[in-house]
Amino acid sequence: MNIKNLAIGVGVIVFILMLVLPYALQPFEVPLNAFFKVSNIDYANSNITCVIFISWYGCPYGATDSWILYAFLSHYGKITYNISYSDPNDIYPNTPALIFTNFQPNSSIHFRFVYLYNRFLNATANGSVVINYVKYGLQVIEKDFPQYYPFVKEYVTQRWASGSFFQPVAYMGNPPHIPTLIIISSDKGTYMLIGHIVSPSLLDNYNATYLLSHLSQLSFIQQGVAELEKYT
Repeated sequence: MNIKNLAIGVGVIVFILMLVLPYALQPFEVPLNAFFKVSNIDYANSNITCVIFISWYGCPYGATDSWILYAFLSHYGKITYNISYSDPNDIYPNTPALIFTNFQPNSSIHFRFVYLYNRFLNATANGSVVINYVKYGLQVIEKDFPQYYPFVKEYVTQRWASGSFFQPVAYMGNPPHIPTLIIISSDKGTYMLIGHIVSPSLLDNYNATYLLSHLSQLSFIQQGVAELEKYT
């Protein structure tokens, strides 16, 4: 009887710990789908705000973010893009997307971007097959954005993500990969967002043509633009 009671007691304690521990650790976990500060230092050039977009061609979060970035950045320069859709086999399939090809600034807001993987997340953006998508993504980021690479490595591949049950966000996907990121560096410091600014579900009933002509009228797009403006 004592052994049985002990086993029950241990089971109850383990159950309670499983429920409570994620909340206890939450202040130490990396937030998702929200901007957070990674440094007080401005890593952009003097008097410049740098917005960096890291994604992959089929990411539904990157697809959603692309419309908000376009609505925001179109006031600060000329953007060229191609229209595409997210991975049809992923969550939020076939979300309309803008794939950026160039940005010419006409203000102090500068925009840089890179796409790491293809639409189906089974090769790199240029079609090469790699064994380790996380390692490959980090190599590209270190080459293209060396000043921001340490933050990506730490917050995306080393520290636990919120709600991940003790794993970094890079290892929550299948296959593990670098997820969509937005980094903003200005005289306000350096901020990072992992994931989406607004939920991709908000784009469910819209096609690319409609979105392009109604960005200023869609409240969730303007909500996202206002969020970007806080950090630029």
